[in-house]
Amino acid sequence: MRTIDEIIQAIRNSDRNNKIYIHPVLTPEKAAKYIAAFSNESGGDIILGVHDDGQTLRVKNYSVPFQVENAFKLLNINVNCIFEPFQLEGKKLCYISIEKSMQLVKVHDIPYKIDPNGELAEMKTKTVFLSYCHADSDLANIVEKSLNKHDDIIVSRDINKTQYRDDLDEFMKTIRNHDFVVSIVTRKYLESLNCMYEITELMKDPNFNDKLLFIIVNKADAKYYKEQNIYNNFEAGIYDFNKRLSYITYWDDKGKEMEKSLKSADLPSEMIAEFALEKRKLVSIIPSTSSFMSLLQNKIGRSFKDIKKNDFKEILDVIKD
Repeated sequence: MRTIDEIIQAIRNSDRNNKIYIHPVLTPEKAAKYIAAFSNESGGDIILGVHDDGQTLRVKNYSVPFQVENAFKLLNINVNCIFEPFQLEGKKLCYISIEKSMQLVKVHDIPYKIDPNGELAEMKTKTVFLSYCHADSDLANIVEKSLNKHDDIIVSRDINKTQYRDDLDEFMKTIRNHDFVVSIVTRKYLESLNCMYEITELMKDPNFNDKLLFIIVNKADAKYYKEQNIYNNFEAGIYDFNKRLSYITYWDDKGKEMEKSLKSADLPSEMIAEFALEKRKLVSIIPSTSSFMSLLQNKIGRSFKDIKKNDFKEILDVIKD
């Protein structure tokens, strides 16, 4: 953040780099939008009491007390900035110096940026849901970190979302509302009840094919796991007929096992109800497993290593298109 001396020097040099000069008045809402815009980019300064006609800066005055707290109230998160009054050429001025934020800053749920003309503009964002098995969290962390470098991409994942048993329909609705889904496909992903239910529900979306981006993990990707987290046969193997068949058989057997267990338990209906959610998930994914396998097989999937070497550019190009 800039000091008073640095701000005075900027005025004398007519420095407009990441700076906005305001006169005669700045409303709290406009201030909040500028603060959000600078926070979402590389930081900047709002200098009150200087008139800018595009060619010349003229020191005027800022006699109206500015309540910066009213602007802060309109932001969705706290930001790192300072507000300081100062004097120049016998005139009262003040400035707000803002640091870049690690999180997206919004006003009324809208993020802002400064366009090439120095004007406020709404930042168009894309939302991405990261779909993965917790056993593959090391890979998910790498993808999330890379995508989070881009201010116009908002990444969410299940650890920050409603738990499945809280409200199944609401959980799926939040995922469907995303612009894209990035799936990290491994053996445990394809054998995870929650992951497969997630994908099965998403397949009901008519735009699913356009939304789905996926990474097919293979043996060469072992180096991206922490040593203590690597597990046997982690690779997806979806391009192998026998492997694909084994996944379909796996879920068919799971369905039969659950049905057999429920029958042998001979529980009253009110007690069976607590198992209804798991059964609902399992029943829904069995017929769609083959469809999902075919979808992955017919699309060209890249390995984690191949996509990561360009910092996930192939995925980013689709998201930002």
